[in-house]
Amino acid sequence: MTHIAFLGLGAMGARMASNLSRAGHRLTVWNRTPGRASDLLELGAHAAASPHAAVTVAEVVIAVVRDNEASRAVWLGENGALGAMPRGALAIECSTLTPAWTRELAGHV
Repeated sequence: MTHIAFLGLGAMGARMASNLSRAGHRLTVWNRTPGRASDLLELGAHAAASPHAAVTVAEVVIAVVRDNEASRAVWLGENGALGAMPRGALAIECSTLTPAWTRELAGHV
């Protein structure tokens, strides 16, 4: 199955990641609060120390974080995901964001 990096394990992200794991996908997960990953680790997911570390071998990267600031940090911050994604990987941003930030983020791809 597909190797997915999941960034953000809040109420929505944890449920989405859990469904992907149960469907047989290989997951690497990251969350600012590492303890949020415990249920997913029991399902076989691997925890990463940073967004950068989570995405290095992912075919798909899904981010579900709080807002523009959190999204900017996950994708472009120190240890951000965007610079570490393999060529050809698919980035899916599911966070609650402004159109201006999503356009700016798209310009970094």
